[in-house]
Amino acid sequence: MPFSKFYFFIIFVSLTTLSCSIKIPEDVSKEFADINEIIDFNYHVKPILSDRCYQCHGPDEKTRKAGLRLDVESIAFSKLKSGKFAFTSGSLFESEVAHRILEENPDLLMPPPEANLRLSNREKAIILKWIEQGAEWKDHWAFIAPKKNKIPKTIEKLENSIDIFVRSRLKLEGLDFSPKASKEVLVRRLFLDLTGLPPSIDELDSFINDKSDNSYEKLVDKLMSTNAYAERLALDWLDLSRYADSHGLHADGSRTMWPWRDWVLKAFKENMPYDKFVTWQIAGDLIPNKTREQDLATAFNRNTPMTAEGGVIDEEWRLHYVFDRTETLSTAFLGLTVACAKCHDHKFDPISQREYYQLTAFFNNIRELGMTGDDGEFGPLLALPSEKTEAKLKELNAKLSIINQEISSTKEQLKKVYEYSAELIHNTKSISEPLVYSPFEKVSKYKIGNRERIEIDGIKDFTGSKQAIAPNIVEGINGNSFEFSNDYDHLSVKNSLIPNLQWTDAFSFSVWINTSKRKKGSTQTLISNSGGKNDLWRGWELYLDDQNRINLRLINVLPTNLIHVRSTDSISRHDWHHIAFTTDGSGQAKGIRLFKNGEPIEKVSLINNLYKSILPTKRDREKGFVEKEKASLSIGRSNEGSTGDYGLYTGKMDEFRFYNNELSKYEVKTIYQKTIGNDKPIEWSLVREHLINKDPKIAYLNKKLKNNREKYLETYDTVREIMVMEEMKNPRPTYVYNRGSYTEPIYTVEPKVPDILPQMNSDLPKSRLGLSQWLFDKKNPLTARVAVNRYWQMIFGSGLVSTPNDFGVQGQLPTHPELLDWLAVDFSEDWNVKRLIKKMVMSKTYQQKSLITDKLLEKDPNNLLLARSNNYRLPAEIIRDNALKLSGLLNTKFGGPSVKPYQPKGLWKEKNNFSVPLLEYEESKGEDLYRRGIYTFIKRTSPPPSMLTFDATSREVCTVKRNITSTPLQALVLMNDPQFFEASRVFAEKIIKNRVSLKDQIIYGFRLSTGRFPKEEEINVLVNLYEKQYQYFLKNRNKAYQVLNVGEKPRDKNIFSVKAAAMTMIANTLINHNETFTRR
Repeated sequence: MPFSKFYFFIIFVSLTTLSCSIKIPEDVSKEFADINEIIDFNYHVKPILSDRCYQCHGPDEKTRKAGLRLDVESIAFSKLKSGKFAFTSGSLFESEVAHRILEENPDLLMPPPEANLRLSNREKAIILKWIEQGAEWKDHWAFIAPKKNKIPKTIEKLENSIDIFVRSRLKLEGLDFSPKASKEVLVRRLFLDLTGLPPSIDELDSFINDKSDNSYEKLVDKLMSTNAYAERLALDWLDLSRYADSHGLHADGSRTMWPWRDWVLKAFKENMPYDKFVTWQIAGDLIPNKTREQDLATAFNRNTPMTAEGGVIDEEWRLHYVFDRTETLSTAFLGLTVACAKCHDHKFDPISQREYYQLTAFFNNIRELGMTGDDGEFGPLLALPSEKTEAKLKELNAKLSIINQEISSTKEQLKKVYEYSAELIHNTKSISEPLVYSPFEKVSKYKIGNRERIEIDGIKDFTGSKQAIAPNIVEGINGNSFEFSNDYDHLSVKNSLIPNLQWTDAFSFSVWINTSKRKKGSTQTLISNSGGKNDLWRGWELYLDDQNRINLRLINVLPTNLIHVRSTDSISRHDWHHIAFTTDGSGQAKGIRLFKNGEPIEKVSLINNLYKSILPTKRDREKGFVEKEKASLSIGRSNEGSTGDYGLYTGKMDEFRFYNNELSKYEVKTIYQKTIGNDKPIEWSLVREHLINKDPKIAYLNKKLKNNREKYLETYDTVREIMVMEEMKNPRPTYVYNRGSYTEPIYTVEPKVPDILPQMNSDLPKSRLGLSQWLFDKKNPLTARVAVNRYWQMIFGSGLVSTPNDFGVQGQLPTHPELLDWLAVDFSEDWNVKRLIKKMVMSKTYQQKSLITDKLLEKDPNNLLLARSNNYRLPAEIIRDNALKLSGLLNTKFGGPSVKPYQPKGLWKEKNNFSVPLLEYEESKGEDLYRRGIYTFIKRTSPPPSMLTFDATSREVCTVKRNITSTPLQALVLMNDPQFFEASRVFAEKIIKNRVSLKDQIIYGFRLSTGRFPKEEEINVLVNLYEKQYQYFLKNRNKAYQVLNVGEKPRDKNIFSVKAAAMTMIANTLINHNETFTRR
């Protein structure tokens, strides 16, 4: 009998003996015999269980069967209801799992046939071997805090700890490092990995000719100090942060987020420690004595895609934004797929639905809208004034304080002037004349052409609805009144009667109402000129809420830049009430008074944050939001209906008065008393206050005050704003939602991190700040690992964990776990990103050749063991940047607004036509056409097509790893896209002007493109191509001019057109060369 068969026979007999009467098929026994290593639960067994068994025996209680959990050790080894054990250490016979996976009866086989989850013979053998070896259980590797294990001993002296760990693993596999790459390969590799740009010829030669021992390290340090290094790191961070220049959903309108991108660039340039960098972004607004920069950093959370679709449920979408931030945190910093637990317990990882919503509670306390406008920024907002503007605002505020002090002291002096006297009381009769008074007595109709119109009380420009339907005339508080009962009963006052008023203007309003309505979720507009959602809701409005409390809002933009005051008490139905408000033009809630039946009523200030214009606005394609000159006041109906609530007033209304000044308490009470025929004298305190406020000295100071406020507003109104985070004072309750449905809250939860992870220290606040501090707690097993893995992926092309978004049970295991843990602990000692990356690029592992040998192809085709360097296609933005750098077109300006390079016409308009500024794609001009790809304007529903072709993302979700594909479209983009063809044309001019002979020109262009000297046969191919193209263009001059007219950059007319066109084809070929857009 041959030895191999004899050996298998012995193993089979032994296995049968060990397992008593368990029957093991021959194919499984053979696989079992081939397993010579120790089976590791995490690396070998758990992946099988999670893939094939967790669906019925995993973390999700709702799908769990037979009460068996194979993800929890205590349950997996406990006695089942049947009296048997799923696993018994060292005993196949006593392990029910062993029987079930080998079962021939389909009713008993596990996994059951209907699950379509078959175990291979190899997988069955692994489980059996693990049981036989003692069934040692281990917690999931990623949930165990990393340790800085001892560096393995090596015979060869290796200075870099990375190399020692990698060499140790290679030796186990009978492999070694590949030879060191040549200097010309290394210099290009470093430039691309650290800056995303290729080296120039001078930079190539400078490094190659530098014979000093530390030439490589000097280059590393030099590159890491450049703006380009910060831009390279920021590129990946923008993917992770889902940064874009548009809202993303429905209209996909414009937003201004680039100032946050500038902050990211600055942070990377200054090598901000990673813990501070992340903490500022998650919770900068909660840091004690925060700075504007820390507030700005929190725009990271506001990169969430938002919708402006009219009719959506605001709360549903607000929760979407909360969920997005929660899932971004999970993916970016924990490497977990917590989104799977939104509707049910996670199927594979030990994260329950309750724990998902506990995590969302950290992000659920922001005052924001679920439905926004099509374009613009929506609160919370951060103003970003320049230093000059800030100084001017500070100066104006100082003057404002001085004038207010003058007014206070003058009023004190005037109290002595206006001492009590019967004569003063008798003579104080006059009150302010209204700008518009309408007794609501009559309605008249007239025609404009064929259209019928309604006029109120004979007042021109005080009209009814466009449908020419008037309110009913009924008995009122004083003569007739109007009764509003349907959609078209509302009235309109044109701004020829009542102009658009700014918050710096003092004005007042008075009306009698008798409402018959009180309906949950329904408001009643009394008077308003505020716009709809697409006009930022800008303006002012007086309305009754669904509890019939009186509300006044002066709005710049919802939901945070406004003043909102509300009466504490509601008004009764079916009774007449005199309602009035006054505002003093201070732009402060305390400057607003509400009145009912002649008396000031108690109010609460819900929001007191107004510093920009309240003039009604409209969208202008060129200028953005501009004043709506013909805005009208609406009575009885809101101008906004996107929520389904049109603010329809139901009931009677009478005695309409509007004043372009602040009425005194005396005046309001006088109006009330006169209407009801009450001649009772008004108390002296109100008379005195009225006289003081109307005194010429106070009037003069008020005018000074108004001028100062107008200058302040004019200065502030041009200040750019950005969406940031800001906690509400009163925490919002967080619920667990049945199947994730906002309509089915089950119970409330408090902020808390998942139980499987170390818990937050008790002294940490249960807020985003506490959450970010927990992320960087030494006990947290994930944060450092996830970050190190992501930077390893950037430098080496693939992470030590190839699933950077999933460190959970379904994710891939680390190829070098000890190395990952060592680097994670080392990184967490100072969170120095630059030091981490330098350690990587200084390693021998990084500096290897990328050439794959037959041996490596056989033993490690995917280079998991790191026995060579990786080759891979460059990211989309870097491919374009390379072409621009090669040609000399690249604009190296650092930071600033997004730009719009070439793209096909009409793409934006084809997708939607709701956004005004983003209706048509308008290319940038001049040097802005040639800025780096990181600054390209990203419209989520229509991203730059050339970048999408090369696998750039649309930035809709947090992305920590891009796909890398190879398609024919990519070649077509490189050959024909205007930005690449123009780069080829200008590159050709550069080649011609820098070298004399054709051969030298080709060598120069080839070196610039690929970083190496061309082979002789490559030179010959390119020379032949040039000569053929030269003859073609010589015979077809018009074709040459077509080539030279591509792009906005003027051609160099000193170069013969035929020569330039022919060399353009060479340059285009070089840009299309595989080595030009490949990192090797």
